[in-house]
Amino acid sequence: MKRKTAKELLAESFRELAEQKPIDKITVQDIVDNAGYSPATFYRQFKDKYAIIACMCRR
Repeated sequence: MKRKTAKELLAESFRELAEQKPIDKITVQDIVDNAGYSPATFYRQFKDKYAIIACMCRR
């Protein structure tokens, strides 16, 4: 079984939060808290929260 990457887990966290509240109300801190990562890990993977949306659209 393949282990999920930090990038995948952060995107999954964003997706979960987007089901609960509007995208413009979701912060990077919300995403990392939900995923169990630090903001530094987030910014190593993505420029901002909109980069997650772009990444998800490409898949």
